[in-house]
Amino acid sequence: MIKTAVILVAAVVVANAMMRPIRIRNYDACSCEHHETDPCDEEEEPSTPPKPVPTTPSQTTTTQSTTITSTTTQTTPESTTTPALCPDSDRQTPFKRKNGWWCGFLTEPSSSLVSPMNYRTTPDWCADTKAQVASLETEAELEYFTHAARNFKYPIAGFWTASDYNATSERWYWSDGQADPNIDPQPIVNDPNGRIAVLVGSDPDPAVLAVVPQSGRGSVTISAVLCGVPGLQFS
Repeated sequence: MIKTAVILVAAVVVANAMMRPIRIRNYDACSCEHHETDPCDEEEEPSTPPKPVPTTPSQTTTTQSTTITSTTTQTTPESTTTPALCPDSDRQTPFKRKNGWWCGFLTEPSSSLVSPMNYRTTPDWCADTKAQVASLETEAELEYFTHAARNFKYPIAGFWTASDYNATSERWYWSDGQADPNIDPQPIVNDPNGRIAVLVGSDPDPAVLAVVPQSGRGSVTISAVLCGVPGLQFS
């Protein structure tokens, strides 16, 4: 009998359990204040917080207005033109002397028939080009015109220079007034009544200063004259 009663009680319990409705837990409505009617679970599952909506901060762009003052300075460019040392740079050659730049040139024979030039006519030859009979103040001038005379189309054996004789000092000197008048060494005197000419000679022999007849005739024919004009800053 007892065994039968136990089986009946167990059957009633199982039947009640199967008859009880399933209750869905509502975590949001659970409150411990009403635990008698709606008991809370031992641990509440935390509610998922809403995802924050990213907000874009308002960007305010401030543009600063900067005024640039441009200052233009006008400058006058320096002249790149080099002043000419000689009035006629095509014909004349500049040489540096104590008093400034001197521009010299040789007259050219007009033909292969070389004729002696009389010393008295030399001023006229130079005046045709607004120049004067010239001296030789520097060694550079002597070497240059000696080389030029040897290489003319019609070579020159000798040419006149501006010279004279001082009987008091018994010395020959340059007489154009445009150079240091001293001549050292003194020229070779072939004719005491003559004037100084440059005897060109042959290359590579040096030129020789010699006092020759004013007619231009002699062992060496004098057929040209050295002319010159003041150049840049000549005083």
